[in-house]
Amino acid sequence: MLTAFNFGEAIVMVTGAGGGMGRSIAESFAARGGTVYVTDIEESAAQETAQLINVAGGHAIARQLDVTDANAMDALANDIFEAHGRIDALINNAGVTMRPFRAIWDASAQDFEWMMRINYFGVINGLRSFIPRMREQGSRAHIVNTSSFAAIDTIPGHGMYTASKAAVDGISNVLRAEFEDQGDDIGVTILYPGQVTTRIGTSERLRDAAERSDVREVKAYEMKNLSNPHNEPLAPEFVGDMVITAIERNAPFVLTHPAPTDNLKARVEKLNSGYFGLHSQASH
Repeated sequence: MLTAFNFGEAIVMVTGAGGGMGRSIAESFAARGGTVYVTDIEESAAQETAQLINVAGGHAIARQLDVTDANAMDALANDIFEAHGRIDALINNAGVTMRPFRAIWDASAQDFEWMMRINYFGVINGLRSFIPRMREQGSRAHIVNTSSFAAIDTIPGHGMYTASKAAVDGISNVLRAEFEDQGDDIGVTILYPGQVTTRIGTSERLRDAAERSDVREVKAYEMKNLSNPHNEPLAPEFVGDMVITAIERNAPFVLTHPAPTDNLKARVEKLNSGYFGLHSQASH
């Protein structure tokens, strides 16, 4: 059982906070009295979020941050610990995707690498830079890693993104178990956004110009049989308070939409039917 999280004095770092869900999460922490380090690869966007928070009476500090740069993440962690002696909430939210959707066999090696470098290793850099000192500070803390509905549903044409977010799931679940095993007062929550209306669909603006999909002949995936009726558009402004609630409850998961239970149940049934062990062999 973790101790209660103190939002009123929280020191928080949010990646990808220049807009969308990251901005909403930063605003929700600030509204409860926290000091928020607002980071984004686009410095002007980080400054805009910080200004909105500060004008509203909160306390935010804008920093430009490329989450793929481990040295830059270390430098930010050093600054935060030198200034405050601790961090209470680490929100690894920065992420990218590509348009159009494409089949796995139509994606380039550079597509896979770019997606994984930001969506997965961006999270890893945050964890490696902050966790050792979070554990040493000995106070209640929390980590939120942004995954996606793509990791718990099956979306043809979205394989690269799914793979990067499934990696986030794997590391987050094990991290939670390790904290529990070691008795650390640190919670871990996976955020699963569905169709939240952010700018993530335009994130290739951040790629090298020659690698962007709009300058290459990328074959768009044509979905033939599947749909996602659970995935109704949701404004990002609602996500921040969802995350706050999850931290209050130390919830392992927070979803922006109802869970795709039919798909998840079918997956469990297929897992059960896939065991061909000694008992199964003896029955035939």
